Amino acid sequence: MLCVELVWAFITGWQVMLVGVGLAPVFAACMAVQSCLVAKCEMRNKRAREEVAKGYYETLSNMHGIRCMAFEGIFCSHFNFATDKVLTTGVRGAFVKECTHGLASALIYLAEALLFYIGAILITCGTYTYLQMVEVLNLVVFSVTIGSQLMAFTEKIARSGQAANDFNQLLQLNTTSTDETKGVVHPELAGGIDLNNIHFFYPGRPEVPVLRNVNLSIDDGECITIIGPSGSGKSTLATLLQRLYEPTNGTITIGLNRLCDIEINHLHDHVSVVSQHPNLFDATIAENIRYGNQAISDYDIHHAAKAVQVHDFILSLPQGCHIPLIARALTRPSRILILDECTSSLDGENQAKVLDTIQAAKLGRTTMMVMHKLEVMMMCNRIVVVDGGEVRKQGTYDELM
Repeated sequence: MLCVELVWAFITGWQVMLVGVGLAPVFAACMAVQSCLVAKCEMRNKRAREEVAKGYYETLSNMHGIRCMAFEGIFCSHFNFATDKVLTTGVRGAFVKECTHGLASALIYLAEALLFYIGAILITCGTYTYLQMVEVLNLVVFSVTIGSQLMAFTEKIARSGQAANDFNQLLQLNTTSTDETKGVVHPELAGGIDLNNIHFFYPGRPEVPVLRNVNLSIDDGECITIIGPSGSGKSTLATLLQRLYEPTNGTITIGLNRLCDIEINHLHDHVSVVSQHPNLFDATIAENIRYGNQAISDYDIHHAAKAVQVHDFILSLPQGCHIPLIARALTRPSRILILDECTSSLDGENQAKVLDTIQAAKLGRTTMMVMHKLEVMMMCNRIVVVDGGEVRKQGTYDELM
């Protein structure tokens, strides 16, 4: 429709039409500038809102620590600063948007005034008749009105373009060459674990080696404990066994299979992990425990709760087994058990009970424990001393003593 009108206007009065065409680049440039300014304002507003959301989340998730250490004032000032920044960026963004909108409206009226002025001159010179001028001006002004309507949508276009750009960045993420996409085999995870010449650094800090030339063999069904100072690479060994990261160099094998060849979900189904800060889901105790194995019965849930010394506590609660807690690791059909400082937050009596449970649970499983408890060292088949990213010593408790 617009093309037909432009051709019609050009045939009827090409002089006025040329003036209208000459104004088109001005409108296009103004639209580009307006779109760029609005997009930048929208980006700043978005980032400012994200800071508010981040502060809100950190405050709620760390409420206990904030109250204990009297950090309320600090977090309150941070939150107020973030909200003030949102207000400031919002006001500036609104000012820019309204100014560009006013400029667009001014250009429309100036363009129409210029076209009427040119038309009046052409009528005075006898080039146009009054009817011809009205016809051409209506066609051209209608085209200008279309352009003005497009400029009115510049803000929405900018927002949509920013959202589309963010979404496109997600779509462009590489999902075919990540570590988790590697591996296709589903073997029985039987046999020992061998780490051969393992070197590792985190992708964000390639200049800081975490593990260097680590060689370690764990026999099938053996229980070892890894000890060493903070930052020596103990927990990193556990994450490599879970394939949360891949070694920078070297290979890890389970039995006759390389770890990188094992399908990731199959691996995680047969490896139980208990960390220092276990993840609790918004669900009941029974549901949290059942996440370890959806096929387990209520009897198995109570048995697992007894094994980790929380059964009596659960029964004392008003809703019994319907309060969020955790005992997932013991219900999983896993051949490999990884325990990373899982008793550090318990008192001495409960630590002893849980260690008794671990002593029974590790039977028939290959177990790696990252702990410094003397009782743990004495109950394990072997102690591995890690320092500076290297295995310094290994042997039984008596041998190392």
